[in-house]
Amino acid sequence: MSAFPQVEGYQIIKNIGKGSTSTVYLAHVKEKLNNMVAIKVIERSKLSKSAEDAVVTEIGVMKKFKHKHIVQMIDFIWDRKNIYIILEHCDGGDLSTFIKQRKKLSEKVCRKFMQQLALALQFLRSHNVCHLDLKPQNLLLMRSPQLTLKVGDFGLANFMSEKTQMENIRGSPLYMAPEMLLLNRYDVKADLWSVGVIAYECIYGRAPYASDSIKDLCEKVKKVLPIEIPPNQVSPECRDLLLGLLKHNPSERMSYHQFFKHPFVDLDHIPSTESYAKGLEAIHQAVKLDSEKQYKAAFSKYCTGLQYLIPCCKNEPDKIKKEAFQIKLNEYTKRAEELKATLYVSKIKISSEEKAENSSISYDDDHYPTLSKNIFKIGIIYQPPMT
Repeated sequence: MSAFPQVEGYQIIKNIGKGSTSTVYLAHVKEKLNNMVAIKVIERSKLSKSAEDAVVTEIGVMKKFKHKHIVQMIDFIWDRKNIYIILEHCDGGDLSTFIKQRKKLSEKVCRKFMQQLALALQFLRSHNVCHLDLKPQNLLLMRSPQLTLKVGDFGLANFMSEKTQMENIRGSPLYMAPEMLLLNRYDVKADLWSVGVIAYECIYGRAPYASDSIKDLCEKVKKVLPIEIPPNQVSPECRDLLLGLLKHNPSERMSYHQFFKHPFVDLDHIPSTESYAKGLEAIHQAVKLDSEKQYKAAFSKYCTGLQYLIPCCKNEPDKIKKEAFQIKLNEYTKRAEELKATLYVSKIKISSEEKAENSSISYDDDHYPTLSKNIFKIGIIYQPPMT
């Protein structure tokens, strides 16, 4: 067994991953046992000119960016033999292992991961970067303080504007966009196909074109075999997202804007300082309208506020603060339910009187879709974090 490489300032503990030209080790800062890092060691002798360029790009991309859903590069060092990239250590493994351990994931968990991946991609697109190797193995997880997804391994990433087109093949075949797999020109939408495959694998436990060989995979893609998405197994929003992302023709594929705005991803209500402020403002307006007996408007504002605040409550890491937060949300939920009942009964009464006068008028039970379809799904306002 060969000795671990020596990296100044760090003590390597064990090997945690290996690729064709690199090995990833778990290490800690010397004399700081709790300060864990991952060190990617790249053997320079195994690098071609294009591979060297890819390493330079990877370092350039990771050095430039700091984002809570992108693995942070702490430092990089090199000597005559190796290049050492020091990264934050993600203690939860990768998404591929997470899925395999559970066979498949619920829509709730899938949505959480899609939200976090969308935030990372939103940041990358704002800097004209495409990852070009998105797959569950490159999506790493942090367990503490909450399960958090981080995009890693930017070895194949490239700077691409919306108009850029490329030809060189890169990535992992199973997650590769059809236009890239079939050696056609591709653009920034290649990453969106990969996102669709990842979402599909989360829900069904396998990739849509799972194959025994690359040849078999290419044949399925060439034939544009329909991707099975049983309508009775997923919500309409989830089905629409998968169908929009997994379009073989990139011109028909969902755009980044559509992905970020999609109701399944629901970035508008992801926990953040901004969404907390919006929720609080809506609740303040609801209480004021309620006191003025403007019940219909108050009901609408309670719903809006709860849509923003419920995810914030779920995301609160402090147990005492979360319990206090939940108590307040229970109060607002109870009041909104009371208003819903009042408005519903009033509507029934009015409708009955109208029917007596004109039998052609029918009662539409979907008058309050925002409440019944989004907030009060069995009245649950809090669910524990993912495990």
